[in-house]
Amino acid sequence: MGDSLLADLDHYLDAHRGRLVAVLEDLIRIPAVAAVGGEPIEQMAAAAAAACTDAGLTARTARTSGHPVVYAHGGPDDAPFTLMAYGHYDAFPVTDQPGWRTAPFEPVRDGDRIYARGSGDNKGQFLAHLAAFEWWQRRNGGLPIKVKVILEGEEEVGSPHLPEFINAHRDELAADLCVYSDGPMLPGDRPALLFGVRGALCFELRARGAARPLHSGNFGGVVANPILDLARLLATMVAPNGDLRIPGAEAGLPTMTELERLALEELPFDPVAFRDTTGADPLPWRFGEKYYERLLYKPSLNISGIIGGYTGDGVRTLIPTEALAKVDLRLVGRQDPDDVLAAIARYVASECGEQVEVHKLFSQPPSRTPMDHPYADLVERAVADGFGKAPVRVPSLAGTTPDYVFTKLLGMPSIMLPFAPTDENHHGPNESMKISLFLGGIRTVARLIQLLADPR
Repeated sequence: MGDSLLADLDHYLDAHRGRLVAVLEDLIRIPAVAAVGGEPIEQMAAAAAAACTDAGLTARTARTSGHPVVYAHGGPDDAPFTLMAYGHYDAFPVTDQPGWRTAPFEPVRDGDRIYARGSGDNKGQFLAHLAAFEWWQRRNGGLPIKVKVILEGEEEVGSPHLPEFINAHRDELAADLCVYSDGPMLPGDRPALLFGVRGALCFELRARGAARPLHSGNFGGVVANPILDLARLLATMVAPNGDLRIPGAEAGLPTMTELERLALEELPFDPVAFRDTTGADPLPWRFGEKYYERLLYKPSLNISGIIGGYTGDGVRTLIPTEALAKVDLRLVGRQDPDDVLAAIARYVASECGEQVEVHKLFSQPPSRTPMDHPYADLVERAVADGFGKAPVRVPSLAGTTPDYVFTKLLGMPSIMLPFAPTDENHHGPNESMKISLFLGGIRTVARLIQLLADPR
């Protein structure tokens, strides 16, 4: 039955490929950047809702305290199974990104690639789900299961208002399983099932010194330098290998199961490709640690920038009055962002007193679904049939999505299926999506619906 379904679907995709790709390109042209907001966000929300309607779903746009959320549903109300899909219609900013070879929001086809911001992250990925729903609804007699879709416009700024929508519509959003697509596939565009994400905690450290800039000859050594205060503090917060040195911050770290350990051992890793991509060797190797264990099972502290003092031409021998560091911390296991932030605040106070302040920017907790969840085998079969190659099970995405709203707020299992190429370069210049993977994603979701309706 699966072969027959996919054969019929392939005929449909051959006939409608141009139209489906054109829909994706139209969505890409809307420069909906969450951090900027404005009319493009409203335009993109309306376009996303229209895409859901075109797929044969009942759609509406829900207002929140931030950007709107698009919610859609279709299929029989009395269906024995309900599938949730998620995506985000906002895109990452393109300002201050040299290296774009094309206009960022004007899609350019080059062979199998579409180059543009938002092509892979995330418009091409959520549209693959909608295209599969459309085929079932309009070409194959109707959906055999209930489907629900959430498309938000704030993922790139931490999804701050998505929980507001989830909590206000908890009963309406009940489902048996969430399957969504984000991030890149494995090297060689090998498909994967990802069973969770790392959490994130972003904050600022603000160090203050004298009330006005002072001459370093007259006051050097007798007035605190806020840049030095920050530098000393940051150096004590994390060990050279990346381990946190903040008492209480590592509470809740995960214990790796045997199944997860075996999964990590099967993950491909090419050190030559890593060096070509990053220009460096993997840091864990310097300390005798395994790459994926460090990446997926331990928190990581990153300092994305430090601001302070004079950095222009020549010399100005002044002691600065303040300094600021932007810090993001990836969380794992059962680490609670608020508990971690409280531990950081206590540590900063103990080390610096009132000279350094901690200001939270946003946070999301980590999220996991067991790798041996009963639905995992069906999802794996769908991916293998959709892409024609066996997928790899991966314990977690290294990055962060609002996966927790499904696993923790709505209490359902969640499995991520990336459809973007391994070198999609999301968040960077020349982001891209492969048309062949877009079509493979459609095949995968269509087959998954069949299996969830009749797993025989």
